[in-house]
Amino acid sequence: MINYLKKSNYLENKIPLRDPSKVMKLERLGSFHQSRLSFSRQLINEIINNKWTFNISEWNISDNGIGHAVISANSNTDVFSLVIFCHSIRDDERSDRVIADKWDMTFSLFKGVPNKKEIAHMSQNLKVQELGRHLSKQLTLSRANKSLRIFEKVIEALSSGKQPSHNLINDIGYLVRTTAVYGNGKFGIGDFSTIQNENFLKKPFQAEMLTVYLIRYFSIELVNFLSKIKGESKAVRLSETISKHLGVGNATGLGMAPFLINHQELLNKWIDAKETALSRVFSIDKISASKQSKIYNLIEQAFKYTLQWKVNDPLQANRIKILNSELKFIINDVSTKKILNEPYPLKTLFDFFNNKISIETQEMLHSIFLEPFSEIIDDLTNNMSTIEKSTVPVNFTVDEIIKIIEKNYKWALDIDIKKDKENYFFWYTSQAKLEPRLGIRKKDIGSEKELPFDIPHQIHKALTILKILPKSTSASEAMIVYPKIRNIIRRVIINNFSPYSEIQDNLIGSKTKPIDMLRCKLSFFGASKYDPKSNLWTRITLFQGAPLPHQLNEKDACNCLFPSLSI
Repeated sequence: MINYLKKSNYLENKIPLRDPSKVMKLERLGSFHQSRLSFSRQLINEIINNKWTFNISEWNISDNGIGHAVISANSNTDVFSLVIFCHSIRDDERSDRVIADKWDMTFSLFKGVPNKKEIAHMSQNLKVQELGRHLSKQLTLSRANKSLRIFEKVIEALSSGKQPSHNLINDIGYLVRTTAVYGNGKFGIGDFSTIQNENFLKKPFQAEMLTVYLIRYFSIELVNFLSKIKGESKAVRLSETISKHLGVGNATGLGMAPFLINHQELLNKWIDAKETALSRVFSIDKISASKQSKIYNLIEQAFKYTLQWKVNDPLQANRIKILNSELKFIINDVSTKKILNEPYPLKTLFDFFNNKISIETQEMLHSIFLEPFSEIIDDLTNNMSTIEKSTVPVNFTVDEIIKIIEKNYKWALDIDIKKDKENYFFWYTSQAKLEPRLGIRKKDIGSEKELPFDIPHQIHKALTILKILPKSTSASEAMIVYPKIRNIIRRVIINNFSPYSEIQDNLIGSKTKPIDMLRCKLSFFGASKYDPKSNLWTRITLFQGAPLPHQLNEKDACNCLFPSLSI
């Protein structure tokens, strides 16, 4: 048996972590893919390892699909219930936009099992989402719409005794699409910090992931139910293969982007976990024949996945085309299998192809390389959350702060902030929905309400001020005398301790594509099949290929990285 890096030797990895300047560029962050570190994958591992059980405890859905249901999830230490309400809306009332006020379905993950009074309360308040008065036992707030392209077609096929076409399933990949999944105290729901004895909630976004996982389960049970009503004895249920391949769609816009800017320490934790994982697998000096086969098979699986990843966006469509051809090139190259049997195989293989492939393909290979090594990777998931503090150490002198800026923010100092193209956008918050928006400075009004996301500009201005102060002046004194530099000095200090905490690009420059920030965060959620609709929003799929509750004990239940469905 090959000894893959004893835990005591983790700090002695031969391959160092990549420098932030190589990682924290929007072009690379916007090429990230799901991996076994992603939060949806963490949830699947949690429910398999701890033998969670699931039960549809209430099903009060009418023959026309209106009503409510409750699905319970037992973690063996506690019970969580997804409370679901199905509504009747017109086709023209469905929208991906966050400003929508009607949805086919509304949901809440509830701590425990709701009683009749609590169900009645939620029946009135969930349907209005943010405008409702919510209970402290509610951990999430969500809504979803049926996919007009597939939902009724699946019911039509099943009710007539047929399975829906694999082409149809592949082209869309989900029955319903969420437009928001809120958690952790937002809009008056329960604060996770008040939940005791639930370790899985201490990991990022696990309540939200459980919500989406159960929404997926409900959507499949709903089409099976409605198909049976319509087709009676002729009807069949969705096949196990199709059911497993269906995920949950999601439409995500600008509201997600500022998260990475506002949560420096958390961003650092996520990127550091990924970079540490890569360092560990690149430091393995030899892998077994079975692991070699696994890596090669995963590359083939990813190739098939890219063939079924279809988008209308010309830029992303071209990236997928390149990704597909490069994966085929790697598969067909005789060196691939040979290198996997050589010393330091994963590092050697990556270096061999690195200069011949796109960043998109590089990042897909990273996800593939992590997949077979749960024994040296999965412990990192315990260190992907943090308790962010409102204060930072200020026992620095002005001279020390200047040196940190000149070292860590050279990328910002190299930007000519006087140029119009480096002052093109401004970020602000919508008064109607309290959601972030992006304006064009010379076109749109509201720049006086600009959010402080112009990091390079703040760096330049702060450095100008700091250089006129005595070098021995303390950072705290400088921040008191010049309060306008407090925000950026705080960021600089955080970055000094958390090197992956800063996106190293001008976020108000004309070349900025906010969708790169969305994709970075969504990759950690476990998103697949990114389908950009503009530079400001995208559709994605979650839990595609993941086991459903009754499939959790199957062999290779977690074989859900880059799934494909045979046609």
